[in-house]
Amino acid sequence: MNWKNNIKLVANFDRQWNDEWSSKPGGAKVGYTIQVRLPQRWVVTEGQALVQQAILNQTVPITLNHQFQVGMGWSSADNAMLVEEVQSRYTSKAGISLANKCDLVAGAEVYKSVYFVAGPLSAQPLSNIAVDGVITDAVAKLRNVGVPEDLYACVDPKTQSLLLKVAFNQFNPQGRVSSYWNKGKFAENALGVDEWYWDPNIPTHASGNFTTSTWLVDGALQTGSTLVVKGGGTYSLNVGDTFSIAGVNAVNPVSYIDTGDLQTFSIQAAIAGAGAATLTISPSIITSGSLQTVTASPANNATITFTQATGSVNATMAAQTSRQSLLFHPEAFAFVMAELPVPLAGANSARKSDKDAKLSMRWVEQYNIQTDQEPSKIECLVGVASILPYFALRIFF
Repeated sequence: MNWKNNIKLVANFDRQWNDEWSSKPGGAKVGYTIQVRLPQRWVVTEGQALVQQAILNQTVPITLNHQFQVGMGWSSADNAMLVEEVQSRYTSKAGISLANKCDLVAGAEVYKSVYFVAGPLSAQPLSNIAVDGVITDAVAKLRNVGVPEDLYACVDPKTQSLLLKVAFNQFNPQGRVSSYWNKGKFAENALGVDEWYWDPNIPTHASGNFTTSTWLVDGALQTGSTLVVKGGGTYSLNVGDTFSIAGVNAVNPVSYIDTGDLQTFSIQAAIAGAGAATLTISPSIITSGSLQTVTASPANNATITFTQATGSVNATMAAQTSRQSLLFHPEAFAFVMAELPVPLAGANSARKSDKDAKLSMRWVEQYNIQTDQEPSKIECLVGVASILPYFALRIFF
């Protein structure tokens, strides 16, 4: 069953956690939420004396929190006189809608956790040098923080159009083009990215806004997941808005060297007001140890620059929407789907799956003798989580 509208976002998320909800010995149940352990990080020391480091069992929860369904039905009389080609005309189309819903919700739930950004592409001159530079710089930014090989890019169709206008030769390998377009893939091994896909379900970010502001850090030696700032005008900031701080660079999480790139932070709690603010941010500001994220704590009065603002001094930021194409390694995000049970007592039921989209859904039908109706539905139980957000980057259009 073809359930994809070029659903390449969730199809390229890490799917290994599905097995956690498979049948357990003795009928044991794990519940709706599991905890995924993050990789241990180490700091290398030198010398003969033992320097023992703590084992940090960091975890991220993944929850099956979306049960999507499409319901339908008709009378037995309608079934006899009117309804035909049920699978091709009704249930298959319902499955396509459900698959696209999974793709749409997954993108919307994970992108705000991603703090690395590139673009906006729409601000670049229509030349291959300018646009190619945004993409290759984005790849370099991920390489600098130790992201492994196998980078995937899922872009919205408008971004794809821009890329093809200015760099068609990069995306036109002879002998492969027709298969790419049929499957939503439009390139391999272009601009440092292993596979390129277009996906109409790419999330859209609605930014916050502020009047004339010169945002500054309010107080030295701040660390952790909040940051006290000052100098704002009247502001309303949204989850997913991003900014950088002068003098605060990202570090490679394996070697802990300075990447040379300013660390970008993503706001994780909406806030509104005027003047000062306490921002909830990701990543946390950690200046040392195995979980180090930045080169240094921001200095007092360090300048703050929001990605979509007009600048940093006497700057404004208008409310705006932008598509959030994603460049990522599959281990950045997890998409899970539990198989709902079949058969069901007193009902016809079956599972339907799409191997290419990596989705499985349940179909259920039951006759109601009281009303002569034959209601049915197709449904799925899914969840999504951001596991390693620094394995991903948002490309603004």
